[in-house]
Amino acid sequence: MSNHPYREVLIALAALATGWWAHDSRPVHAAEPTAVYYQFSGDGPFTSLSVYNPADGTIYVYQGINTGLSNRYCTYSFRLGKLGGPIDRQVCPIGTLR
Repeated sequence: MSNHPYREVLIALAALATGWWAHDSRPVHAAEPTAVYYQFSGDGPFTSLSVYNPADGTIYVYQGINTGLSNRYCTYSFRLGKLGGPIDRQVCPIGTLR
């Protein structure tokens, strides 16, 4: 009965050694969330919302956001390329009502 405490300690040490031997030494990093930036401009029915998504380098513009229906679709977008280069303006696709 006196060997019983030592046996549990040896099992715990063996488990610790096995875990240490099997562990992965590569660092793990969490995925960085992409910050989205936005700005309100204008007043009354002419208020618009601009949303910049750095993941795709695009500014999305929503016009008349505080009038009419509760759902607003993107009016147009600007694709930003190289600094000093042209800005590509595109009309956003028409949204569908569910």
